[in-house]
Amino acid sequence: MATRLNCPVDLREYVGRLETAGELRRISTQVDWRYEVGAMSRLVCERRGPAPLFENVKDYPGQSIAGVLLGPSRPHLLARAAIAMGVDPATPQLELIEIARERFRTPIAPVRVARDSAPCKEVIWDREEADLLRLPVPWIKEIDGGRYVGTWDIVVTKDPDSGWVNWGIYRCMVRDEQHFAILLLPADQHGGGILKKYQARNQPMPIALVIGADPLSHTISRAPLPHGVSEAEIAGGLRGEGVPIVKCETSDLEVPANAEIIIEAEVVPGESAPEGPFGEYTGHAAHRGRAPLARVKCITHRRAPIFTFANMGKPWDDSATTGALVESAAAKNWLEDHGVRIKSIYYYVPNVVVVAARPAPGLAKRIVGLLTGGHRLLESGIVFVDEDVDVTNIEDVWWSICSRMHPRRYEVIDNMPNYLPLWAWLTPEERAKREAPCWIMDSTFPHQWPAEYREEHTRVSDFASAWSEPVKQKILDRWKEYGYEDVR
Repeated sequence: MATRLNCPVDLREYVGRLETAGELRRISTQVDWRYEVGAMSRLVCERRGPAPLFENVKDYPGQSIAGVLLGPSRPHLLARAAIAMGVDPATPQLELIEIARERFRTPIAPVRVARDSAPCKEVIWDREEADLLRLPVPWIKEIDGGRYVGTWDIVVTKDPDSGWVNWGIYRCMVRDEQHFAILLLPADQHGGGILKKYQARNQPMPIALVIGADPLSHTISRAPLPHGVSEAEIAGGLRGEGVPIVKCETSDLEVPANAEIIIEAEVVPGESAPEGPFGEYTGHAAHRGRAPLARVKCITHRRAPIFTFANMGKPWDDSATTGALVESAAAKNWLEDHGVRIKSIYYYVPNVVVVAARPAPGLAKRIVGLLTGGHRLLESGIVFVDEDVDVTNIEDVWWSICSRMHPRRYEVIDNMPNYLPLWAWLTPEERAKREAPCWIMDSTFPHQWPAEYREEHTRVSDFASAWSEPVKQKILDRWKEYGYEDVR
């Protein structure tokens, strides 16, 4: 039987916990949905301040907007994710990743609830009332192509052949009151692959756009899980209990019952609309073109709903922090399942992997091969470091690259699959072919070096390594006496 964890059951409980921890601020002064909420929350992100909850949005009395709820914090990048997981926000990042990957191993099926007990059904707008612009959809950045209804969302789709249900985060741009364009790429996005099947049948694809679910359901929708794995069940494992779900009004899709807003729609076969650009997690405005068009059929929501959005950019945001957590957990499990044990792995945005491992013959090539064979586990580059390097500390990683990497241990692999046309460095030819190079930096010391050679030439010179334990403890014990009690 599953052990009930101390995780918030819905967005509102999570907001309360953030506020108690000093990780959220209620903004009562009126703000404009056009640019202002986006610019303000972006600056909050960059300064790692408490997440803003805008309670007085121009043109939308009684509705709120919450930004960057899982964005970076000052304790460390994943402090708010720790709160969502029901653990101390000071829990070290690598420990959080270990907690997450163990919970990945114990999926829990969702729990179906009755329609009249689902908070997301408190208010129902049928087709005539289902107007996207009745929601406080923000125009986040001036460089964006329009208002984005889906940024911190869950898009629910179902494979018409197997019945497998996929939860994914896809950006959705409002076209008019009852239509939005959704960026679904068929090459390697599960939702895009499912859409391709409906298009081959010339059938509309039912989708549900979920806004404001519990934080771990959103988080797991960001995870690079293999085809056929249920994000809903992994979210249950993360929570320690099944996610309550309820059937949609206009399709047989099931959605998180405690969500703030559900937009039921269908992707129209053969129809597309302009989409983008959008300030993406790569830190650049990315991808402008035509995208599948979705037609809204129904909107349901809680009373006084909270509209959630992400604010991707340089260098940190909700996508970056949650990606560091779930991508690292999924990748370490993937390697372990294929017989490769490493000390730690960590994903930096935009999708650069750092692996700490004890060097062994052929190990780096095997890891690259396994990550390439997984679902979007290696897209841009990978850095190998020795086990004494903290993969979550970018200064430590950069120090390893600068001081330990032989110039000939930099490698470029050409013609790798490139599924997302969001990278700023892609050439026009690479963008069209969906192929691009991937780089490898190996800053580990060669495994064949004798121990005596390593002892003479590679000993680390820092506080942790260059003094004995008694001397270090003496310094720590007298730290306040030295007058440095404010320096941590």
